Amino acid sequence: KEKMLLHQSRLAQMGEMISMIAHQWRQPLNTLAVVSQTLVLKYRLKKLDDEFINHFDKVSKQQIAHMSKTIDDFRNFFKPDNKKIVFNIDELINDTIALIKPAFDKNNIKIEFNAQPLKIEGYPNEFTQAILNILNNAKDAIIENNIKNGQILIDLKSKDDEIILTISDNAGGIKEDIIEKIFDPYFSTKHKKNGTGLGLYMTKTIIEEHMKGKISVKNSKDGAVFTIVLSNLKAKK
Repeated sequence: KEKMLLHQSRLAQMGEMISMIAHQWRQPLNTLAVVSQTLVLKYRLKKLDDEFINHFDKVSKQQIAHMSKTIDDFRNFFKPDNKKIVFNIDELINDTIALIKPAFDKNNIKIEFNAQPLKIEGYPNEFTQAILNILNNAKDAIIENNIKNGQILIDLKSKDDEIILTISDNAGGIKEDIIEKIFDPYFSTKHKKNGTGLGLYMTKTIIEEHMKGKISVKNSKDGAVFTIVLSNLKAKK
């Protein structure tokens, strides 16, 4: 049942991912369209020369390489994790931010990440999904509440034998009458927007059951603050 729910949650996340891929592809596609139209025009006017052909070749290869890398980055996200591995949690979060940054920039939402290099043992793709669920929820709340200068702050640090990750936003917070329910399965405030109610439930499952950590949420004066506590590998040695 848990695997089925994880798969269902990942399918919902796939919709977000496809939207982000489309956004990241739009600019290189526009560039390719412009250089292709210019190529045809220069050919018809008999003004096609070696200089433009070299320019066309360079620009086309650059844009195609960018689009190919986008596909590779997102494809890695959907690879299932078969076993626990040790990975750099700070690098993974940086890669996750890079995936979603264009879509967040489009909505004038800034992401600030303060971190120290830290390693952890677990399932990197599942952990990426957990972080994406929180970040996308923050984005949706910022947009829904018409926050003009949306901000998300991610802070990663170690303390004693623990790794502490906090993700906070300025979307106004979660209503007190539902804050205790947001990790429940199928609970969603976004039914009208096709919310599945599985995102934060699976985030909790990944963090607490698969990675043996702890996740909690509270409100600050500006918005919601998610705190993830994980075991520090260095403390085990």
